[in-house]
Amino acid sequence: MPSSIRSLQVIASPRMGGAESTYLRLAGALEAAGHPVLAGVRRGAEIQRHLVDRVAAEVFPMRNYVDLGSIVQIRQAAERHGADIVQSWASRASWLTRAPEGAVHIARLGGYYKLRYFRHADAWIVNTRRMREWMVAKGFPPDRVEWVPNFVPPLPPGAVPAVTREQLGVPPEALIIVGLGRFIEKKGFKDLIDAVASLPSHIGDRPLHLILIGDGVLLEALRSAAVPLGSRVHFTGWLDHPLPLLAMADVFVCPSRIEPLGNVVLEAWSLGVPVVCTETDGGTELIQSGDTGLLTPAQDVPRLAHSIERVLREPALRAELAGHGLNHFRHRYSEQKTLDATLDFYRRMIRRLGKKTSS
Repeated sequence: MPSSIRSLQVIASPRMGGAESTYLRLAGALEAAGHPVLAGVRRGAEIQRHLVDRVAAEVFPMRNYVDLGSIVQIRQAAERHGADIVQSWASRASWLTRAPEGAVHIARLGGYYKLRYFRHADAWIVNTRRMREWMVAKGFPPDRVEWVPNFVPPLPPGAVPAVTREQLGVPPEALIIVGLGRFIEKKGFKDLIDAVASLPSHIGDRPLHLILIGDGVLLEALRSAAVPLGSRVHFTGWLDHPLPLLAMADVFVCPSRIEPLGNVVLEAWSLGVPVVCTETDGGTELIQSGDTGLLTPAQDVPRLAHSIERVLREPALRAELAGHGLNHFRHRYSEQKTLDATLDFYRRMIRRLGKKTSS
């Protein structure tokens, strides 16, 4: 089988988030490894500007689930690209994707979506083992549902934060708590703010500061909730490249109420930052509590506060969690491991379904 695999990667998200970052990382890794990628994105989506100088792209309306014009356009784009694989990401893109003859349609799920939007695909990729078990229990063929972990590329040497601690007003001696993500209810940022507000303002002579990286519909509500923290809370807005700022953290907190995986945990691990995370599906699959992070019950503000304070008060624990998390990340969630697993599944599905790769 020739080594080059051509793929059309279709995503319909209007805004950036964890799944969109994963999409960009995988598309870039495939292209860099010699597997030509055509990105198929929704017209006006934020992801468009991130694709410049990465991979070729085509834009489709993808206005809704009955956009017949987009179905035709996606199919035609796959034919023009000579796609061996058409990979769709999440519900809308998957429903609108109908691979042409000679191509394999692989739908990727990053959450517990309505499965009727995915059953017509040839095969499926999920990012947690638990999600794979769920799909198999719902009648999907086990030999065509594959767990492929996400990855985070290493932070380039000398990467500069989009905003510095001086610009934010964070003193050099501060202990920094960081949260990162979309400001929507299921991400639990109100719980994180309440937890930090319940802690003492200082540990020893070091003030506690909370940095929240992200944006979303709850921004103003979160600003109001954070008033008791005064100048010790900092909202950065959405950052295209948040990792240099995340690297400053003394502890990273993922306070989600619902979280199928949690790319942010991988991002913190990749930087050697200790993690406190709630006991969501993703948190319990990723983290061994007391070893690669600390787990606390979701929506339990006192327990969350206790875990944060414990990490900040115990430098030895902080170093141990950071080191173990980084080692675990390097062993299981590296770019090469994810790329190899993806390509192996692509090849297996091409062989099994009688398709041929590009020469």
